[in-house]
Amino acid sequence: MESSLHSRTGGVRGHFNLSLLQKHIATINLGEVRNLPVQVIRRLAVDLKVKRISIVEYDHIHQRITNISNIGFRIRGKDLNVSKLVVEKVAREREPFITDDIEAYPELLSPFHKNYRTPACAVVPINFQNELVGILCLSDLSGSQAEELRRRRLEFEAVAEQIGQLLFHWQFLQEEREEGYGPRIGERGRYFELLDEFIETINSVVDTESIVSAFSQLVRQSIPFKFWGMLFNPLDKGEEVIVSLAVRTSEDEVRWLVERFTEEWPKKMAKTTLSLSDVSILSGEELLIETGASEPEDSDKVEFFPIYLDNNLFGLIGIVNPASFDFTDETRQFVKVMSHHLGMHLKKNYLMVANQELEFQDNLTGLYNQRHFYYLLEREFERSMRYNVPFSLLFVDIDHFKDINDTYGFEEGDNILREISRIIIDNHRTTDLISRYSGERFVLALPETHLREAEMVANRLRRLIAGHTFYIASENIFIKVTASIGVASFLDHRPRSVAQFIEFADTALYFAKRNGRNQVISYTYVINIMMKDTESQG
Repeated sequence: MESSLHSRTGGVRGHFNLSLLQKHIATINLGEVRNLPVQVIRRLAVDLKVKRISIVEYDHIHQRITNISNIGFRIRGKDLNVSKLVVEKVAREREPFITDDIEAYPELLSPFHKNYRTPACAVVPINFQNELVGILCLSDLSGSQAEELRRRRLEFEAVAEQIGQLLFHWQFLQEEREEGYGPRIGERGRYFELLDEFIETINSVVDTESIVSAFSQLVRQSIPFKFWGMLFNPLDKGEEVIVSLAVRTSEDEVRWLVERFTEEWPKKMAKTTLSLSDVSILSGEELLIETGASEPEDSDKVEFFPIYLDNNLFGLIGIVNPASFDFTDETRQFVKVMSHHLGMHLKKNYLMVANQELEFQDNLTGLYNQRHFYYLLEREFERSMRYNVPFSLLFVDIDHFKDINDTYGFEEGDNILREISRIIIDNHRTTDLISRYSGERFVLALPETHLREAEMVANRLRRLIAGHTFYIASENIFIKVTASIGVASFLDHRPRSVAQFIEFADTALYFAKRNGRNQVISYTYVINIMMKDTESQG
């Protein structure tokens, strides 16, 4: 089969590889970036092959553009707010605006619209935790590019959210770097130390109690809170509240916080009322007393921090402090970032716990589904950590699978996935763990297997897939399919967590794709590439 498939009309299907773009954005090191917006739009320009891109900072209170980073055009500072109509609309509505003809919206036309080569454009809000941090503008698009962005709007919004998280963290870091910032440099620097420690801790633990305890201990170093809680509905089965105590706290005070949560929660609650039976005290339970000496609202105040994941409200944190304590802007930013990481890991943990209650097989292939596989992988990883035994991970991705689906239909694509599953099942050891990880991606965990042996297994599997002939019943034809495989080894690459183990194998798979597909790449190759880059820079 050719390296890329074409539609029957002869045109290549799809302009944008958004998953590759997200991988590239994820590699940006904030500690080394001096101008993140410029680096991001350059990355977008290269990956999306769009020549005219900008990231706009917009003050929605005063309704004016405060800054713009752009590529592909020039604009004078005094002209910024003359052409703000589309930006103003997107900032106000928090919804993407994508059109193949801006002239169909005369109320949004700027005085400079005739300077554009095409009338198609896309303008998307960049959010972090439901806070607008910028506006992403793509212009001079073709009509088909605009249509694809409209069709793949959710994917594009996910890219914008990823950029939003980077921008928020970078802006926080930049203020610390600014000269003449006075004593707050130390305060902000300390917040970054605490954030780094928190991320390192939660990447090495899996239980919810340890994550909550780490959050409490680190936040407590900067905020003299009495206790804090979080209202959330992790699996859409009803709201629950977790609480962490730092000082002696009465049941009345916890009940007061629960009542405040129900007042502040912006969504319709699945439960009509919340009581202490819905509360789990995950840290400091020994500090709970039955009655309080004073009414909590007389001496305390609560500061709320919503947590948004994938542009949806995941939870609401309430931190109870003495009335005399005032949050600074830096403190709020610090808690907001910490809360975001807390929410992501809690969501992952609740899904992992739910694995045991769900059917563990993938309906299409009969292999382990991703959730059950992750549960088994955790156990094998822990065994390798404890006894220092070999353990390898293979990520297998079918090359150009989207093109197969687009050309022959999803039913034929599913048939190919079933056939590849059979190839894998017929050629594995009984001790190996196999999963359809997602879409066209499979993953194999190989216990007691060194890197060299894992590479041999991967190359044998790659040859079996490439040598197989796949029948397309709807077209009555046979086609060839190839696969790219990334390999990571516990003993050779020393991942610190299951998440990092997966990341190593996934990164190796990315390089196998980038280097031409239909090949096996181990994470050792990635390490060597990074070392060469470091030596060349030095």
